[in-house]
This record gives sequence, C-alpha cells and structure tokens, in this order.
Amino acid sequence: MREQIQTRIVLFAAAVIFFASCTVVRHEDMAGGARGAGDDGLFGFSAREFNFDPEQLAAEIWEPVILPRIESMAVDFNHLMADLASNEDEASRRYGFRFMEGNLFNFAVKGTARILSVDTASMIGNAAIDFSLDGHPDALMSIGPAFRGTAIRDIQDTISANDFVNQVEFARLARELNNRVRDTVVNDIDFSQHIGEEIEIIAVFSHGRGGGTIEIVPVYVSFRE
Repeated sequence: MREQIQTRIVLFAAAVIFFASCTVVRHEDMAGGARGAGDDGLFGFSAREFNFDPEQLAAEIWEPVILPRIESMAVDFNHLMADLASNEDEASRRYGFRFMEGNLFNFAVKGTARILSVDTASMIGNAAIDFSLDGHPDALMSIGPAFRGTAIRDIQDTISANDFVNQVEFARLARELNNRVRDTVVNDIDFSQHIGEEIEIIAVFSHGRGGGTIEIVPVYVSFRE
C-alpha cells in the first residue's frame, strides 16, 4: 500500500512539472513566420495563465485590431460573388483568409443592399438582403440577438488557436466578438421597420466549396439617406 502511495506521489509530481513547463506554440512559429508583435504574441498570454477574460479582450481589440483588418480586406460583394462563380479556388486564395489548409475561407465584403425581409422567429435573427438590387435575396444578414459562426475571429491574421490555453477559450473569444456586433452594430436597429430600404454594409462570412446560402455578419451598417 505504501509503495502504491509513493508511486502516485511521484507520478503527480512529474505531471505538475510537465504542465508547468508547457507553453503555447504560435501558428506562425510553426510555419516559420512572425507577427512582429514580440515573443509573447499579440495578446501576451501563455498556457500558464488561467484568468483569461474573453469579454474584456474582445472589447480591447475590437476597434484597434478587429475592425481595421476587416475593413482592409473588404471587397465589393457582387464582385466577389462573380469571381467565386468563375474560379472559386483562385478567388478564395485572392480575397479570403484561412490559417490552415482544410479550413473554411473567410471573406470580408462591402456594398449597398436592400432589405427584402426580416425573420426574428428565433434568437438567430436574420434579414434577407439584395446586393444586386434586382429584387432577389443574395445573402442573409445576421441581426441577432444570437449569432452563429466564427468568421470575425477567423479572418484575423493575428489571432491563432495556438495563442490560447485550449479550444474552449478560443471559442469564447469568437462568441464575445459576435456579441460586440450585437451590442455595438445592430442593437438599436429594428430591421423590421426598414424593409425596402437600402443600407451600406461591411460584413464577414465563412464559405466552403459548394457554396450554399451566404450568411454574413455585419460589423458596420448605415442606412442610406
């Protein structure tokens, strides 16, 4: 019995030493690249830190990091759709972003669209919008209050899963970035009162081979005069 207890103590001590020595390897370190943000990565946390606050981080990086990245990548929606239809692989690599092969490409788009209808029957509300202004919906725009998808997070070239302690915290950041859309972009808008009106949009979405309905998450919405 004493030998079993001693063995367990030794194994436990070894495990503590092992996990204490673990650090997160960033994606660009594995790929040989660099973000240029210092040895601690852009956000400066490692596997030893367990007080991660996703809401605080999302608020801190929303304006200086998240929005500029999306705005710089945004291309005209109709132009992107035409290029994807012509040559999906080439257009995806030209306009989209993904960290690793096999992941979905993430795109940023902009343009003028007309609101055709609004569906708020579920928490994941959406508005059917028409970018081509031909009376037919081209995409569904998420209007909340709940949002699905991780495109806001995944289009960022400075945010990698390897910067996080685990996938749970990585997912929590994606959720809080979506919540920033709820709280700062669409929170004061009753879209059902604006059917037929035109809006200026900057938004993101994830897209895989084979297409399907385009579901965009707006980071900027403005009604046209």
